[in-house]
Amino acid sequence: MIFMYWTSPEIAQPPAGPAWKDFYPEFRVFSDDDVIPLIPESFVPVYKSIRLPSAKSDIARFFLLREYGGLYVDAHVGPTSPWHLLETLDKLSVYNVIVFGKGWAMPTEADFDLMNGVVAARKGAPELDTVIDLMIHNILDQKSKEDATKDYVPYSLFGLTGTYVLVQSYFDQVPPRPQIKAHLKDKVFAHFMKDNKRSGFEIASHYTYRKPNGHWSERQQHERFFVDEG
Repeated sequence: MIFMYWTSPEIAQPPAGPAWKDFYPEFRVFSDDDVIPLIPESFVPVYKSIRLPSAKSDIARFFLLREYGGLYVDAHVGPTSPWHLLETLDKLSVYNVIVFGKGWAMPTEADFDLMNGVVAARKGAPELDTVIDLMIHNILDQKSKEDATKDYVPYSLFGLTGTYVLVQSYFDQVPPRPQIKAHLKDKVFAHFMKDNKRSGFEIASHYTYRKPNGHWSERQQHERFFVDEG
């Protein structure tokens, strides 16, 4: 299965969705209605109170991957060659999880580029639980801080629910660049893309929905992580 998560009161469908549907008729778009039944009941109110859609998307993709397996792609990621995508996903015949990075942005042995906008996994892969558990821990910690004050509490989505959670979960942070943890070398594969098309998809090819000052990296600098209660 190839899928996206999308939640927007203003835009009905993710920009890249129709392109994926043209290539892959079984492509699906999931919303909170699909995700919430997969979340622990005690965490549902917390999840619903998250302000930034990007953070909810960070969480949702891993619950959906655990439930269904397949390939998650961000709403701006478009399809390229089905043959190349088939080659890329063939690694799931050996590994439980595939994470992706921009290999072309790693010209020296010390460079490291990982992203969470594309992730592939087998259904029920236990390695997904590590990511989910760390995200929930981070979010609950942020909630306890915000519950204690009405002031803005600084946070970084990158570290709270984003790519750094993948780095912490799957990589030893050793020089010259992070390496898959020894006990995960036969479970998690790091696919560093040669360019932006030959892995079967293209990053940011449908990036039409970003508004000025609306990116999570900008909003997190002044907006609380959680919606303030009544």
